[in-house]
Amino acid sequence: MALSFNSLKERTASTGNLPFSIVFWIALYTPFEEFILRWLPSSVGVLLRFVPELILYGLVAQVCGSKLLRREPLKKTPIDLLVLIFFVATAISIVINDSSLKGSLINLRTIWRYLSVFYLVVNIDISRDDLKKLLDGLKIVMIAQGVIGSLQYFLPASFNQAFFAPRSFEIGSYKASSNAAEAGGLKVGATAGTFSDPAILSAFLLIGLILFFASTHAQNAHLLPSLSELRNMGVLLFGLFATKKRAALVLGILIPIVTLYVYRKGRKLLHIGWFYGALALISVLAITAISSGGSSFAGVDEREQSVELSTYFLQLFSSDYWAHSSETARGWFMTTIVHAIFSTHSWFGFGPDAWHTLQAIEDTLTSGTDIDKLKRDADVFDDGFWFAFMAYFGIVGTAVYGFILKRLYDAGRWLARVATEPEYKALGATFGTLVIITVLYTFAERIFRLRAFSFYFWLLAGLVVNICHVKMAAIREERRLRLENDLPYWPPESK
Repeated sequence: MALSFNSLKERTASTGNLPFSIVFWIALYTPFEEFILRWLPSSVGVLLRFVPELILYGLVAQVCGSKLLRREPLKKTPIDLLVLIFFVATAISIVINDSSLKGSLINLRTIWRYLSVFYLVVNIDISRDDLKKLLDGLKIVMIAQGVIGSLQYFLPASFNQAFFAPRSFEIGSYKASSNAAEAGGLKVGATAGTFSDPAILSAFLLIGLILFFASTHAQNAHLLPSLSELRNMGVLLFGLFATKKRAALVLGILIPIVTLYVYRKGRKLLHIGWFYGALALISVLAITAISSGGSSFAGVDEREQSVELSTYFLQLFSSDYWAHSSETARGWFMTTIVHAIFSTHSWFGFGPDAWHTLQAIEDTLTSGTDIDKLKRDADVFDDGFWFAFMAYFGIVGTAVYGFILKRLYDAGRWLARVATEPEYKALGATFGTLVIITVLYTFAERIFRLRAFSFYFWLLAGLVVNICHVKMAAIREERRLRLENDLPYWPPESK
């Protein structure tokens, strides 16, 4: 990447836009937060973990408050009314289910904590140069995470655990351990970059792949990626493979198709379908070769305990895998949740409090085996997150949230279609693609609970809405000037 951190720092400082500068540096800091905090005393690390979030709350209050004091209207967004409706529906769910207010607020915070970033970014001035700096900065940290994740695959798992894994910490009754692999929480041999979990790295690298691919096709002159772009996307794809997240890898391969759909370049996809088909075939062959020869690497001191990688990924196409899932894993929870909602007619769900929701679902079960399974596997309840979301907020809340995502997707696709500036087109296509990939990945991962993912999702959403305001203002001005020029010109009478 030609743009260095030093030049980013100089150019950002020169803007004089303090809120943007703070958001910019938080965006660059977040991927490395866990790695930085692991070297600090435990008490300090716990406190610093909440600092970026608190700063963002303060910034949105300051920016929006200043606008209101100056009697300037806040910028409207396509989701304002829908967000209000969602929280009204959630309040109804809390009341009718007598959910714990504390538990409900904790659950809501984990899902909505970075809505503050959205409204902050929408209401600050962001120039085209600012946007370019931010996207370039994101590309730098995304490549860095792809490189780290790729290197970790070849390093001894014991070294990765000792050097990269976050330290355990405790907040009240909540305890987090860095030794999740030994506890069975992580797949053996899966890499996490400088994040706390492979799921977070996989979600982050998916955003990276989308951003790089959307940027490549932002200008019609580019039919195929350049060698440098292929190198960058290859690093991200291998890093994604190293996380051992099967659903993420499949979605990563689908990104070119989805992005070109968002760009409305169906014919282009047909023209280069052979290229991406060959790339997918090479990826499959590389996975098979690496996994079959994995025992020769010094870094697989624990990896041979896990399923051989080519078999592991190909399990997705096995009927036994899906039968097992429907009986004991995500599939069982999905069917159980749907049955509980329809049997109790709980259209507003069982309330956002996780404990109360599990109790309500348990009351609908008649089999002792099912009750034992619910209690034993409660920690994977959120994995099929759309169904868990439905249990918390009901069909009503889930439908409203779906409309929120649809409105944001429409904004991204509109920007990709009408913008002529490469940065704006890339931003719109990136976010439009991200919404589709997110909806699909949420069936397999609690993605909206992942802090690092949620931050970037709402950051990009805010950027899209902000730039949509810029483009709509430019279009209105262009129409005004065109109408004025079409009027007959009557020169003033000479005196």
